[in-house]
This record gives sequence, C-alpha cells and structure tokens, in this order.
Amino acid sequence: MIIFQFLFILFSLFAIITVIKRKKDAVMSNVGTTFWIIFWMLTDVVVLFPDSTTLFANRLGIGRGSDLITYVSLAIVFFVLFRLHVKLHEIERDITSVVRKDALKDVDV
Repeated sequence: MIIFQFLFILFSLFAIITVIKRKKDAVMSNVGTTFWIIFWMLTDVVVLFPDSTTLFANRLGIGRGSDLITYVSLAIVFFVLFRLHVKLHEIERDITSVVRKDALKDVDV
C-alpha cells in the first residue's frame, strides 16, 4: 500500500465518521447518509484497486480509467451545481414572498 492509498483511506474513514455523526445529530437524512457512506466506500475501492476503473472504462469504450473518473466527476459536479442553483432560486422566491407579505401587514390603509 502506497502512502497516498493509506492517507486517502484515513481521510475516507474520517468522512464516514463525520457522516455518521451528522446523522446522529439529525442533520442528514437516511438517504443522504447511505449515499455518502456508499460513495466513500466506492472511492476506497477505486483507490485500492485503480485498475478496476480501467477495466470498467474499457467496457464502456473509454480508454483509461482516469478518463472515466474525470467524465463522471464532472457530470456529477455540474448536476449538483445545477441543483444548488435551482434550490437557491426557490429560496430567494420564498424569501421575497415572505418579505412582501410582512411588508403589506405593516402598511396603514
């Protein structure tokens, strides 16, 4: 095991412990907790067995495993960015609605 693998697994364990603590504090849902635990476990598998990504990439018609990881990572990042963008606009709309209602209550007619 090389140093990077060891350090990454330590980081992954820290992340999983943090996720479990967040779940106990009722900050995360069951779905979110499950997703993040599976995510960190899969990243551990990829770090421990890097050739596995190349085999999977070749089956999909992609030359290298690192290319596959890059493509999937970018797709996920942009999807999450899109979801955050939509959520931000929903929150802005809700805040605007609440402020308008509150402002109309204070108006003397």
